[in-house]
Amino acid sequence: MVHIAAPLPNDEARRLDALMRLAILDTEPEQRFEDIVKLAQQICQVPIALVSLIDRERQWFKACVGLDVTQTHRDLAFCAHAILAPGEIFVVRDAREDPRFAESPLVVGEPHIRFYAGAPIVTHDGHTLGTVCVIDRQPRTLDAQQAAALQALARQTSSLLQLRELLAHSEAQKHILRDRVTQALGSTDDAHRGLRHGHRVATVGHMTASVAHDFNNLLQALKTGINVLRRKADRPRDVQRLADGALKTVALATGLISRMLAISRDEQTQTHCVTIAEQLECMRPLLASALGAAFELKFDLQDRDTTVLCDAIQFEAAILNLAVNARDALGETGGSIAISSQLVTCGEDEGLVEGTYLAVRVRDNGKGISQDVLERVFEPFFTTKGDGAGTGLGLAQVLGFARQSGGTARIVSNAQGTEVSVLLKPAGSTAL
Repeated sequence: MVHIAAPLPNDEARRLDALMRLAILDTEPEQRFEDIVKLAQQICQVPIALVSLIDRERQWFKACVGLDVTQTHRDLAFCAHAILAPGEIFVVRDAREDPRFAESPLVVGEPHIRFYAGAPIVTHDGHTLGTVCVIDRQPRTLDAQQAAALQALARQTSSLLQLRELLAHSEAQKHILRDRVTQALGSTDDAHRGLRHGHRVATVGHMTASVAHDFNNLLQALKTGINVLRRKADRPRDVQRLADGALKTVALATGLISRMLAISRDEQTQTHCVTIAEQLECMRPLLASALGAAFELKFDLQDRDTTVLCDAIQFEAAILNLAVNARDALGETGGSIAISSQLVTCGEDEGLVEGTYLAVRVRDNGKGISQDVLERVFEPFFTTKGDGAGTGLGLAQVLGFARQSGGTARIVSNAQGTEVSVLLKPAGSTAL
C-alpha cells in the first residue's frame, strides 16, 4: 500500500490565484498568526498546531508550533485533503488505520502523525486557501467545543488574511498618492500651481515673524539716518555719506521683501540654468532674517561655477524649507546651521543614476531625529509640529524639486545633528 495524494479542488486555478493575490507565501512570521496556532494548541490540547496554506506543489506554514519545518510537499499534506470540503472539519482519528495516510512518510516517520483535525480557511468568495490544523502523535478526536473553536479560529484567520490584503492595498495606494503629491510639489506643470503656491505661502508665513523683526530694524535704521540727515543739511559731504548708507538699507529691505514675494508668488515655473552657489549667496540676507539672531549661519560653497537646470524659485523654496526646519528643530535656544555645496560622485541607487551630482547640504547641530520619524520625513503631510505650525509638505517639496531636477534628496541624523542633502544633476551631466 502507498500513500494516496489528494485530488485537486474543482476551483484550483481560481483558488491559487486568490492565494497569490495575498502575497503572503514565504513572508516573515507575524504575531497575529502565531497567536492563532497557540490558541489552537491550547484549546485542543495537542503538541502541534499550524496555519497551513496549500500552494501549487507544497503546503507552507504561515504559523507553526511544535514542528521545526516550514513546509512539506503537497502530496504528503493532510491539509490538501481538508480543503476539498470547505464547510467541514477534516478529522483523521488514527492515521495508521486510514488507508489514505497509513504509509505516509509523515505517519511512519517524523513527526509520527496519528491524529489530525483541520478547519478550512475559506475566503469571502468561497476559495479554500488552507487550514488551521492540529496534530497529535496519539489517536484521539475533538469534542464539540474544541471543533467549534477550531472552526472559529479558521474564520478568524481568513479575516486576518483579508485584513492583511486590505492593509497592503491601502499602503500601496498611500505610496502612489505620496509619489503624486511629491511629484506635483516639484513639477513645472502649471496644473499643480495651486498646491505649490499654497505650500510656499505657508512656508513664508512661518518665517514672517523673524523677517518682520529684521525689517523693522531696517526701518528704524533708515529713520535714524534720515533724522541725522536733517541735522546735517549744511554739510554736503556728510549728507552724501549718510544718504548712501540709507539707500543701502533701503536696497537690503527691498531685496528681502522681493525675495519673499518671489517665493510665495503664484506663477508658472520657469526652468533654466541656475548657478547654485550664486543663488545661495543671494539668499544670505533672507536666510539670516528667517533664522534670527540666535542662530549662527555658515556657508561653505565649493564648485561655484556649477549650474543646474532647474527652477530658481523652487530651489530657493527648497532651501528655505530646509533652513526653517533646522531652525524649528533647534528651538528657541538657537544653534548652528551650515549650508554647503560640492560636486560628488554617486553610485547607482534607488531613484538615482550613477554619476556626478551637486550636493547642496543643510546641516544643524541639534539633538537629531528618532528613527521612526526619520523614516517618514519625506512623506507629504507628515509633520511633528503642532496644529497650524506646518503643512507637512516641506521635505516633500524638497524631494519633489530634487527629482524634477534629475536628482534626489537624502537625510541622515544622529545625536550630533541632522543633515539633508539635495543632490542635483549639473547641467550637461551624463547622469540622466
